[in-house]
Amino acid sequence: MRFPADLYGPVRCPDDVLIGEHAVLGCPKEARLADHVTGQATGRGRPVTIGTKTVLMHHVVVYEGVTVGAGCFVEDRVRIGYDCTIGDGTRLIHGAYLCDRVEVGAGCRVAGFVCDGTRIGDGSTVMGRLVHEYSQPHRGWWAADEAPPVVHEKTVVAMGAVVVGAVSIGPRSYVAAGAVVTKDVPPATVVTGTNVHTPLSSWRGSRLRDLVEEWGGGSQELGRAPDSNDGDGVRERARDELPR
Repeated sequence: MRFPADLYGPVRCPDDVLIGEHAVLGCPKEARLADHVTGQATGRGRPVTIGTKTVLMHHVVVYEGVTVGAGCFVEDRVRIGYDCTIGDGTRLIHGAYLCDRVEVGAGCRVAGFVCDGTRIGDGSTVMGRLVHEYSQPHRGWWAADEAPPVVHEKTVVAMGAVVVGAVSIGPRSYVAAGAVVTKDVPPATVVTGTNVHTPLSSWRGSRLRDLVEEWGGGSQELGRAPDSNDGDGVRERARDELPR
């Protein structure tokens, strides 16, 4: 039996949004499905809002309560869980899996697995996995609600890297491919191996040279705490890159 149509959340999007084949929008979250199966009234799901000039490719699944900003590009087979928020100009790359209540800022690129409640700051790239510690497997699936990672602005989590638990990374930090993070990462830091931290100002590798220069080299400005004004700049650039 197919899901009843009245379980889905309504979809709000302007005419300039493109939606590919076999995309599912407003999919009901599991708790509401369970209520429906047991005969409890659930009503309509929370609305899905898609911003202007956004493209959703084929086989994308968007759950109820999701907001996708303007000028985003969501590649094939992306899953966006309920109540997620995606900022303007962000690209979700093929097969990205965003669990529920995830916040992704403007101008981001996300390709990996992102656990419930994670926050990814403006201008960041996540190619690896952001996961819960999962230290209470003896409890029910929904009983344990562990704190998620926080990836601050202009931070990179490279391919194959794993970030575990309620850690904070950045801003302007780089988690190298294959690295494992289980401890907080200060601003302007390169992480290699398992929790091996090198200040960006001391990094001598040639492959990150251009990025280090873009982020301000070894200046004191680079290592400062997050500034709310940084996000404004990224959002402005994301709007400038919208298709005309």
